[in-house]
Amino acid sequence: MNIAKTTRGAIRILAFDTSMGRPGAALVEIKAGKPRIIALSHCVTNAQQPHGLRAEIIDAWAVSFVAAHAAKGFDAIVREDFVGRTSKQSHPVYSAWGSCDRALNKFGLAFTTPAISQSSVKKAVAGNGKSEKPELAEAVRRMTGYDGEFAVDDESDAAGVALAYAVQKGLIAND
Repeated sequence: MNIAKTTRGAIRILAFDTSMGRPGAALVEIKAGKPRIIALSHCVTNAQQPHGLRAEIIDAWAVSFVAAHAAKGFDAIVREDFVGRTSKQSHPVYSAWGSCDRALNKFGLAFTTPAISQSSVKKAVAGNGKSEKPELAEAVRRMTGYDGEFAVDDESDAAGVALAYAVQKGLIAND
């Protein structure tokens, strides 16, 4: 889909900051080059739970979030990239990725673009690829005018993923 030619007059980007412990999701809408946060969510699992159960919890959360917002459609669905150093570190994140994939598939949806690296998100949104989480959250607020609370940093991280995608695609500027 050529997102620059959307017929709604707005571009809707669904983004995930995916982890096994506390994934976050954000829905960002862009109208006339101005992004705003439509919805935020996160889910918490317990490290004492088996991976299979944690993956099912994430799947149910993601299905619920997508179901709440799918009626108006999405022009892009993106996620933050992850590269672990060991299989023990990578397996839980990739399980969570699979949960989000399954949730999207239930609606006939899929991620529409390759994952965006953490440093690319931080650079596009906060101006520095090594920004800390509070700096990214503040940059998200500045870019979107969001004045609510982020329940956890995974929500602002997910919004950052959506904004980084929008900056990379030239849908918004980050001055």
